[in-house]
Amino acid sequence: MAQARTAAAPVVMRVQVVAPAPLGATAVAALRARGLDARSSSELDETSPDLVALALEAPPGGAAAVELAAACARAAAHGRPMCILTPPPRGTGRAAIERAAALATLRGNGAVLGHDVDTWLEAVVALVCFGLPRGPRTAVIAPPGSWLEAQTLSLVGEAEALGARAPVLTGDHHAKGEPADVVLFDPDLTPAPSQLPGHALAMHVAARGELAIGQPVLHGMRAALGAIEILGRAAERIAAGMGPAADAGAELELDRHTMKTRLAKLSGLGRVGDHETKGLLAAYGVAITRQAVATTPSAAVAKARLVKYPVELKPWGHEIATEPEGCPIERDVTSDARVRSGFSSVLAAAGQPLEPTGAIIVREVPPLGRDLSAQLVRLPSLGWTVVLEINGQVVAAPAPLRAIDAQVLASHIVASRAGDAEPDRAGLAMVLLRASHLVVDLDTKLDRLELPRIVVGGRGSRTVVVDAWCALPAAR
Repeated sequence: MAQARTAAAPVVMRVQVVAPAPLGATAVAALRARGLDARSSSELDETSPDLVALALEAPPGGAAAVELAAACARAAAHGRPMCILTPPPRGTGRAAIERAAALATLRGNGAVLGHDVDTWLEAVVALVCFGLPRGPRTAVIAPPGSWLEAQTLSLVGEAEALGARAPVLTGDHHAKGEPADVVLFDPDLTPAPSQLPGHALAMHVAARGELAIGQPVLHGMRAALGAIEILGRAAERIAAGMGPAADAGAELELDRHTMKTRLAKLSGLGRVGDHETKGLLAAYGVAITRQAVATTPSAAVAKARLVKYPVELKPWGHEIATEPEGCPIERDVTSDARVRSGFSSVLAAAGQPLEPTGAIIVREVPPLGRDLSAQLVRLPSLGWTVVLEINGQVVAAPAPLRAIDAQVLASHIVASRAGDAEPDRAGLAMVLLRASHLVVDLDTKLDRLELPRIVVGGRGSRTVVVDAWCALPAAR
């Protein structure tokens, strides 16, 4: 068991605050009141050894994000990751995607990214006074009946309701065996922990600033936990490496030969429909629905028997609408007779002739789970980016994904109702990870990859791509 690592006095590190005038002055005053050597600057000085606390009025554009990301990577490499305050991206349109992608680029280069002023300031204080934790897991030592226990219990309840990581609450001042990167305690309530799990840091916390005179201490439980979360996330990302992932073809067993062979058959199509796009995905090990194309009712029956009843039927074609946009589907088809009638009905609903070119897709019934959509797009300056839409908001990460980025994207999906099984986040992360390598490997041979319907199964159930399409460059 490691000895406690507490800070008796602030580490000697000056803070360079780069922020709009009113906020910058307030931040400098607040940090100086905490005993930190802080100064205000109108622009970022990359030659300075100071810890940078940067406040942005809006997320940067693509080119600015790339430039700032380089500065973030250099700061992280020197052990003083840049702490950045920025408004969160909102909405789902193109502008929101570009903002989310720009922030993901900064995060992928070691930035400590926060969207709340108090969390941002506490992250700066924690970094200077206590150091960078290895991760965001937090154990709280709180005596029964204390303010710290009451506030922690409230925050634990909020985190559990959202499906987020909750802090561990303990009354044991040794914090033995708790899976934590940080042990948080109030020195006025309990002595400093004498033993800590692993390489955890011990950090002081007080309910309010006026109760924390003469010692380095974080102010307020909510802001303290928020600061530990963004610091720990940044530390994990820095440990994984800066920027997008390197080649992972051998590790992931990507079948590049099959993918290229299938792509060559699609040359000149422009828009590529669901079945053929899934063929490309399957070559990279992306989980897809088992399905086949049939051009006659009799062939559809044969395909249904291979796929195994019950099945679903949908029209085949490169210009067919996506399922969220209203693609006609015959669901829960359980017999040969229903396959024969469904063959005609889905083609009629799609406005396609039965003869001579009418064709349908016969597929397995997707597993029960949460529906969501993802897209992989090439953005100016930022390159290929994975974008996930959840609950009317977008989150993003640069492609090809590192495993940790795929896990962070997948962590945004939570159980929809209390008591529901936890969603298969690992399966979703693997779908996104493999698809991200596909688009980067194809690069200019592909314009975009859309996954309008991914079903994320509950625990013990599969996560699969149910609907997909891609766009190839126009013939020159």
